[in-house]
Amino acid sequence: MSETPKSILAARVTNIRARLIGSLLVALILLGVAAILYSLSFSHLDRSVAVLKEAIIQSDAQTAKWQSAAFAEVEAARQTTQAIPLAWGFLIGVAVAGSTVIAIQSIARPVEQLADSAARLAAGDMEERVHFDRADEFGHLGTAFNEMAERLQVYYRDLEQQVEERTQALQETNYALQRRAIQLEASAEVAQAITSIFDAKRLLSKTVDLIRDRFGFYHAGIFLLDETKKWAVLQEATGEAGAKMKAQGHRLAVGDTSMVGWTVYHRQPRVTLYAQEDAVRFANPLLPRTRSEMTLPMIMGDEILGVLNVQSTEEAAFDDDDVRTLQSMANQVAVALDNARRVADETRLLEATSPVYRASSRLAQASTVDEVADAIIASVSETGADGCTVVQFQYSPEGTPQALLYLGVWRRDREPQFRRGMRLPIGESPFPFEMVSTLWTVADVADIDQASADVDPASADVDPASADVDPASADVDPASGEGQLLPSSARQVFIATGARALVNIPLRVGEQVIGQVVVLRASAGPFSEGALRLYEMLSDQAAVALERARLLDEAQRRADREQQTRQAVDHIRRAMGVRQALQTTVDELSRAIKVPHVSIELSLDTPTSSDQSQMDKDR
Repeated sequence: MSETPKSILAARVTNIRARLIGSLLVALILLGVAAILYSLSFSHLDRSVAVLKEAIIQSDAQTAKWQSAAFAEVEAARQTTQAIPLAWGFLIGVAVAGSTVIAIQSIARPVEQLADSAARLAAGDMEERVHFDRADEFGHLGTAFNEMAERLQVYYRDLEQQVEERTQALQETNYALQRRAIQLEASAEVAQAITSIFDAKRLLSKTVDLIRDRFGFYHAGIFLLDETKKWAVLQEATGEAGAKMKAQGHRLAVGDTSMVGWTVYHRQPRVTLYAQEDAVRFANPLLPRTRSEMTLPMIMGDEILGVLNVQSTEEAAFDDDDVRTLQSMANQVAVALDNARRVADETRLLEATSPVYRASSRLAQASTVDEVADAIIASVSETGADGCTVVQFQYSPEGTPQALLYLGVWRRDREPQFRRGMRLPIGESPFPFEMVSTLWTVADVADIDQASADVDPASADVDPASADVDPASADVDPASGEGQLLPSSARQVFIATGARALVNIPLRVGEQVIGQVVVLRASAGPFSEGALRLYEMLSDQAAVALERARLLDEAQRRADREQQTRQAVDHIRRAMGVRQALQTTVDELSRAIKVPHVSIELSLDTPTSSDQSQMDKDR
């Protein structure tokens, strides 16, 4: 296609030159013929003059007849000499005028028509075409112009269609992002509300009301398992229908007889976008307007506590984002419910265990990971300890522990080397990972290995949770609960840091150990019974508080990301023109992902079928 304009231009120049040369040849031929006729007329004139001279010379012998003939010849020559220039001048003028008209008709007018059509096409009139009913180079040029206009019109229509499709997709994405941001904000609000409520009944009531109001659902309810684990009993629900069901003692059997029972039995969410088509669903006559329903398990560790049930009056009202958001909220409710139950149990022992109550109160009020770590350290410091390290374990996607994350470090008698937020490989822990899963104590580190007593504590500045010890070399029995099998390298580390007694407190959620608390004391001897009771409480409630804070932080980060995304999309939508929209897009992307340079490349070429297949595959 790129060779067409060049070939057309060459053909145009060659044919126009031939036409002009042809016109010049015609004029030259006419001039040649005129020259010949002039020569003949002058020859005739010469003969007349010769006859006249001869008549004059022989005037005496001339008769009247010869004189008349001579004069007639001279007159004829004179008339011929006068007529021929006029006739041929006229013919030459006609030829020149005809050539000029032909040149104007065949060159200037098509050029003007092409220029006008090109101007209208450039102005946006994609329907503009030229009409040359001729087979010369201008006819070919007009055909090429029309083909170019056709292709431009096709490209323009395709571009308009792509812009329209992408605008529609952008609007749909913006709507989805706005809806997602609203959901995450509501999730964060629910999480913040339930973390401050310790009464189980108030907690469930507040939760269902917030879910219904913030998400705009038709109905929300929470079922909890009874002691037999065979029935899911409705504890809280919204509206008059919910009040009637609670008054009736509404319950559903665990199994495939209802969506609630199915979720408890399979421990998985169940979503029906068209309620009438779900054979498992229980059609509650008190909720006749339900068109979509979703049930989500409330799981704490390995234990399922109940089911969160939401219903909508719209068909296909739930998507994957709804499932993820509400499942996260169900998990938070489970953690908060478990925490509320534990707080209720501990409150009954308030007088006998006031340190435990204070520690529980601190953990219940902590809403962030840092606040949980500070609450643990504050509680440990009241037991006469001289140091405390709070560590969180980070796992790989396969479930293998990979690193230690320091959440809090405190020493009463010296400045610790490591700080909050530091991250070390799991291999640098002084304890084998199997040893951190149980609560155990060491009353006197020095008595275990006298060979390590010659280490100067003042010369060492080592953090106990970060010593470089090979876990495979440790001879520790995790089930013993005693410290006589503490690895020798770990003993040296604790002696070097001035620690004579220590306690390991595992932070466990279900069957998974998510972290540990190492308590240090500078003096040897057993820990008090009250301190050990507090440490046992921390092993349970600190893990719950830490998991709750992690879920809350995750929800808040998601809400912040969605808010930033929504603001970026709003800025892009307000952009005037494609260039400004693209510039706004790269600016927002650069700011969001914190990179110095972002570029966007667009192609206006019409994709081939193979390109389209590849694009669909990429999507």
